Formats: sequence, structure tokens, C-alpha cells
Amino acid sequence: MTERHRLPEEPQPAGLRLAAALVALLVLCLPLMMGNRTPETLTASLLALTTFSLLAVLAANLSGPRRRLPSGWLLLAGLMTLTVIVQVLPWPLLVERFGPYPDAVRAFPGLQPLTWSPDPGATLRGWAAFIALFSLAWLAYAMPRGLRYWIWLAVVASALFQALYGVLAHALGWESILGIWQRHRTSTVHGSFSNRNLFAAYMALTWPLAVAVWHIRGMPLLARLPAELKIAGSLVSASLIGAAMLASTSRLGASARLFGMLLMLILWSRHRQWIQGVSLWPAYLAAAATFVVALWYGVVPLAERVLETDGDDLRFEIFAVVLSEFPRAWLVHGVGLGGFEATFKQFQPSRISDWVDYLHSDALQWLVEMGLVGVIVLLMVLTGIWKQFRLNTERVALYSGLAALGLVSLADFSWHIPATQAVLALYLGAVLAPRQRKSARYRRKRRRGEPWRAS
Repeated sequence: MTERHRLPEEPQPAGLRLAAALVALLVLCLPLMMGNRTPETLTASLLALTTFSLLAVLAANLSGPRRRLPSGWLLLAGLMTLTVIVQVLPWPLLVERFGPYPDAVRAFPGLQPLTWSPDPGATLRGWAAFIALFSLAWLAYAMPRGLRYWIWLAVVASALFQALYGVLAHALGWESILGIWQRHRTSTVHGSFSNRNLFAAYMALTWPLAVAVWHIRGMPLLARLPAELKIAGSLVSASLIGAAMLASTSRLGASARLFGMLLMLILWSRHRQWIQGVSLWPAYLAAAATFVVALWYGVVPLAERVLETDGDDLRFEIFAVVLSEFPRAWLVHGVGLGGFEATFKQFQPSRISDWVDYLHSDALQWLVEMGLVGVIVLLMVLTGIWKQFRLNTERVALYSGLAALGLVSLADFSWHIPATQAVLALYLGAVLAPRQRKSARYRRKRRRGEPWRAS
């Protein structure tokens, strides 16, 4: 069925529309709160994440039950919640068996630890963030496609703003972020994020969707544009985001971006006959435009940073301490969600003078904090993605963005940044969703050949 003969979807209840609007507003606002990682800003961003996700779930429920939580989702949420409860439970036996405390602390009468987790407050904050992200993923899973598309428009708008703002701030030499925080580096592009690596990871996650959104059939505001405008919009989006990302001089972010681009081209090429009639060549043009603009604007500083890379990088020193000094048992049962910062202080050598709050590897930190439970959770998510794997224009972009951020997780901590977390959760919910079936009313109208109209 061609697009002009495609029947419109049924009008959605007001509660679902409100939920989609709240999620879109959250997606737009969170990146603007990433200008400095202080306790105050981290608390404010977590509060915004939890509040908006809770309100969105409540708004969606006002429309009545839409879709039940599958057993796998309930099992995952239950497993995470039970693990967190055990980690903060004041039980001496758990502390003795699993607590990541040195012998000197255990032997000192006045410093007897009470919980498995060395930082119960951080563990509970981590659980609150998990529940908020779980809610966002569920909304993307259960939300009708037409409403989810509005959220993708918000994601793309946020990415384009970040790229444009970052390029302008760099070109004009602005010394502050939104007039609030001091810029970490005026010589690189990092949007409204506190540093270039976090900015580049956000760009790598959102770039494929910014290219593909113009070609997704049924996309609000864009679906009826002439093909020439769609191609032009895709090229401009690819060029702007690509130039901003490479001008950030983030080595890992640029690598993830190129990896995501390559995967997108492979998937688009392999299954282009199934992607709603969209030709492959706009994707190739977007890739070429990105390289051309990047060569003109930002690839030289990036190349210089790559050539300067050696084994003395701080993150490699942290990896070495964790892998050589942490007891192997901790990697099995974990030190507690959010407990890495407190645990690392026991082993931090004098040569590392920085305050190490993240491991600079989300994947390794997840293993250190959650152990085998974390591995099981990741395997459950990956299994669900594999079972629901199918290709269309939307999913090609989502898979590519997830793959790019997965690469970033090997040597950075973007999974811990609320703006990136929210988009990541929405992507996961969308790719875990089964194929939506048309309503019985829609099918009856189709069989009779009647035009569909909302009553």
C-alpha cells in the first residue's frame, strides 16, 4: 500500500498524548541541565528524570490499560529491585560475605559497616534512576507508533540544537554554557554538556535517527514534504551533527559515530528493499556530507589528539587498578549499585590525584557494581532485542545509535548521564516492542474498502 493510500491511525486518548508530550519535554530539557556535574545539578537532573517519567506513566494510565507488562519485564524489574533491597539491608551476614570493605575497617569497632553497599544512598539513587528509565522504556514499548514519532522529533530537535549551539559557542568563543556554567574547554565543541566526551556520545546516539527521521513513513510534520526537501534535511542534519561531533575532538565519540554510521549503511543496504521503499542513496549522501563538512571544520584537531594517544591515559590507569587490585569475588557478586566511587577510594594510588566518581567504562562498572546479576540483566535485554529484531527505517536508526553508544560504554561513562540515559531507555523500549497490530475496526474498514474516519 502506498503512502497516499495508507489509512490514518485511530485518534489517541488525551492521556497518551499528554504522556508523549511529557516525555518529549523531558528529552528536550535534560541536555540543557548537563553543563556541570555537581551534586546540585546531578540531583536536579535525577529529580527531573524521575518526576517527568512518573507523571508520564500516570497520564498514560488515565487512558485505561493499554498493554500488560510482559513477564520478562516484570522479572527484570523484580530482579533489580530485590538486589537493591539486599544491598541496602542492614544485615551483618551480608556485610561479612559480600561487603567491599578492607580488613582495617572491619576490625575497627567504631567503623563497623552496616550494609553490603558501601554507599546505600547512591544505591537507592541508582534504583530510582532505574525505575524512571524502566518507565520511559515501557512508555516507548507500549505507545502507539504515531505518538512515539513525536518523541523522535524531540530527540532530533535536541540533537540539532546541541550541534548548532556547540558550533556557535566554539566559533564565537563563548566562555559560558547557557550563561550559567563556565565552559570546560573553549577550544572544542561540547554543546551544553560539561565535557566533549559526554557531548560526543550523545551525538553518536542520536545521529542515525537525525538522518533517518526524514525518511520514516508517517512521521509527523515531515511525511508530506517533497522528496527533495527530505533529502536536503537529512544531509543538513548529518553534516551539522557530524561536524560538531568531530570538532569535539573526542576520540571515542568519533569512533562510535563512525561505527554507528557504518552499521546503519550495512543494515540499510542489506534490507533496503524492505525499508518502506526508501532508497539507499540518501544515506550514502548523508555519510559523504558528514565527512566533507568535518574535513573542513574539525577533523584536524581530532587527528592530532588520536596521534597523541598513549597508555598513560587516566582511564587506563583506573582500569589497571580495578582489574589488578579488586578481589575477583567482587566481580561475581558486585559491590553494590552506585558503590564504585566509595570502593575505589580504598585502592586509589597516590599517582591518581583526580576525584574518581566513575570507572570510565560503563560496561566494566556495571559488572563491578552488580556482578552476575548485572550480566543476567544485560543478557535479558539483549535476548529481547534479538527476539524482536526486524528492520524498517525507524529500527535501523535505533539499532545503529544503540550500537554506537555500546561502543562508548567500553571506555566512558555516558550511561550515567541522565540526558543520554533517557534517550537510551526510549530506544530500548521501541526495539523491544513487538509488531503492532491494526485494530479490529481498522481491519473491518479495510475488508469493506471503506475510508477510515474517526467518529
